[in-house]
Amino acid sequence: MLEAVVLVAEVGAFAWLVLFSVLLVSMAADSKWRPAPRLDRIGRSLVGNARAALTVGVVALAALAAHDFALF
Repeated sequence: MLEAVVLVAEVGAFAWLVLFSVLLVSMAADSKWRPAPRLDRIGRSLVGNARAALTVGVVALAALAAHDFALF
């Protein structure tokens, strides 16, 4: 029974990923010919914070993986 639940969850996660990817590609194709909006101070701050959060997350993930695999 547990195997069936896990398989259903995996199929659901895969379906969600496919639908989300289609949504992203559709949005990118729709906005390809539109001019990029000029960001105000809040927009630039949001983009900067998102970049910083992504950088910190990748560094933390790399450090945790290195620690888990006893690389240092």
